Amino acid sequence: MPKGPLDNYYEWLYEREREAGTAPPTPSRFHRRGGPSSEFNPDPVPWSVAFLVATVNSKEAATNMTNKEAAEQIIAAADETIAEFIDGDDICPRWPFPGPPPWLSMIASELTLVANTLQAGNLRNNLLQTAGQVLDRAQALGAGTAKAGTTRTRTRAA
Repeated sequence: MPKGPLDNYYEWLYEREREAGTAPPTPSRFHRRGGPSSEFNPDPVPWSVAFLVATVNSKEAATNMTNKEAAEQIIAAADETIAEFIDGDDICPRWPFPGPPPWLSMIASELTLVANTLQAGNLRNNLLQTAGQVLDRAQALGAGTAKAGTTRTRTRAA
């Protein structure tokens, strides 16, 4: 199973606790999933975060293009892609329980983690804005007010 952004931190933290003599006997508390079934039920967070970061990176690269008309088309397409991804069921199937699905807050958290490793600037701000869009969607799903196009309106207005 591929490592997520927090796995290295958890391993580092465990090693520090182990050296200090305060760690539990095994680092199993840091493993989210494992075993043979994890191949058939992939964790949506790492690939969702990677997809959203890559899309935001494309937007940022487009702002530096000399052909401004093409740049605007790329930025608009990236905004639409982000909105469709967040509004759609591509992340995981519909959540059958009350409240928002838990993976949306995890995706927003990891996007914020990635953003906070960057210097202040447009890329960092766009990643934080995307994390906010994910949380807006989670709140709308939790409140039962989610409608198609909820995040599309916010993206275009931003």
